[in-house]
Amino acid sequence: MELVNISYMKKGQIQGFFDKFPHSKVLFSPIRKYYFVSYVYWDERDPIVLQEDLEKIELLFNSYMGREAFYRRRKRADTGVGGA
Repeated sequence: MELVNISYMKKGQIQGFFDKFPHSKVLFSPIRKYYFVSYVYWDERDPIVLQEDLEKIELLFNSYMGREAFYRRRKRADTGVGGA
């Protein structure tokens, strides 16, 4: 899966477009120093977006935005492995 394009919106939100879901838009919202998927405007022509897809989408997007380290630190904190 690859990030195809982004579009900036109000309040720091960004829409992302991914090749696996070409007809759907993914809305990202900033939280602390990384972005998370706040909403998926899913189109029925695309496959269903699974939890694994959402995690990969967040990782790809945060990596593209230069926020991967902050995102991974957040993931470690959620799982209780390392981190602060």
